Amino acid sequence: MTLAVVTDSAACLPPELARNHGIDVVPLHVIDDDVAPTTARPSVAELAAAYTAALNRADEVLAVHIASVLSGTIDNARLAAQELAAGGRSITVLDSGVSGGALGLAVLAAREAGDARRGAARARECAARSRTFFLVDDLAGLRRGGRVDRTTALMGGALGIRPVLAMSAAGITVAETVRGSARARRHLIAQAVRAAGGARLSGPRPPVEPVRLAVHYGEDPAQGQELENDLAEAMAQAGAVVDSIMRSPIDGAHRVHLGSGALGVVVAPWLGRGR
Repeated sequence: MTLAVVTDSAACLPPELARNHGIDVVPLHVIDDDVAPTTARPSVAELAAAYTAALNRADEVLAVHIASVLSGTIDNARLAAQELAAGGRSITVLDSGVSGGALGLAVLAAREAGDARRGAARARECAARSRTFFLVDDLAGLRRGGRVDRTTALMGGALGIRPVLAMSAAGITVAETVRGSARARRHLIAQAVRAAGGARLSGPRPPVEPVRLAVHYGEDPAQGQELENDLAEAMAQAGAVVDSIMRSPIDGAHRVHLGSGALGVVVAPWLGRGR
């Protein structure tokens, strides 16, 4: 059996990495209007076309998409799969529960499996155990999109306070609050180090398991490279075991909500290859 994996642009997979792994990426859309840009899910037709193309080169197709709490993409994915099922073609559709690099790393984990069943299990495990931390210059976009509440949005504009945000299947929460951009960046890295099993502030230290990391940036690639370098150094100093780091800009749909100055780090388990 051969397996093809399809995802969407919320995975923030670098194009070359997606090509090298044979992963098809369906774009989420950005719609500009006179007030503020908005986002739109891929259409049923777009998803069906991607699934059909994948079926033409593989025996099975696994579609792993952005969390349903963040986008309606999964609804259209299921409709597209139902249309193809009527013609006798089967697609496994998975709501990842995550977005960004957490989705991207889950998709890579799925691609390393030999069939859709094991691929879905690997994607679920990777996504469920991943941790996402990020910073934004302005919380207004997240507030407009209903991603954070009014209290959190107001906090981000008060007296230079910069919240370090965390994203999980439950939504977006404040991991901690600090003053100043430079300090917030240091705490972003520290949160990731702790999530990776590096040096802890107190208590016994558990065995360190290998992780994969993703680093995201807005419009400035230099910021992404600098964050990757500092993160790798901090991980090494703390004794974390890093298998790989994926660096990429946030996609257009994420940028609508996060802004062009966003920085993010994802920590996900390395599950080994093909189990």
